[in-house]
Amino acid sequence: MPVYQGPKSCYARKEGVYVRRARRPGIDTLAEAAAIAKLILRDLRRGYTYENRSCKRIKMTKELAVRRLNFLKLLARRHRAPRMIVEATDFLVEYVLREWRLPRGRVSRLARTMIVRRSRV
Repeated sequence: MPVYQGPKSCYARKEGVYVRRARRPGIDTLAEAAAIAKLILRDLRRGYTYENRSCKRIKMTKELAVRRLNFLKLLARRHRAPRMIVEATDFLVEYVLREWRLPRGRVSRLARTMIVRRSRV
């Protein structure tokens, strides 16, 4: 089960917030990568996250944040995102790993547009 992406993700179940998919599972756009990176940074600041199999609450360490951020690059490649998106995702992840924040401006706005609050029925 995905941690951040989709209405059935751990984040959606536990917190009512998730990253909207642009087309299909995986990273297809820079906005998806930025939104997931934003939630990873949020988890690191507050000190906990969710395990991807059981959605159990676990401690978020800097090491785990680095692994999850680097996994974004792999997801972009594995799901055959366009080369331009793969390169932009690589740049974004390297920036976040160096600065521990999202770049200001357009990327931050893109991230906000992809994070959705789950509606209660």
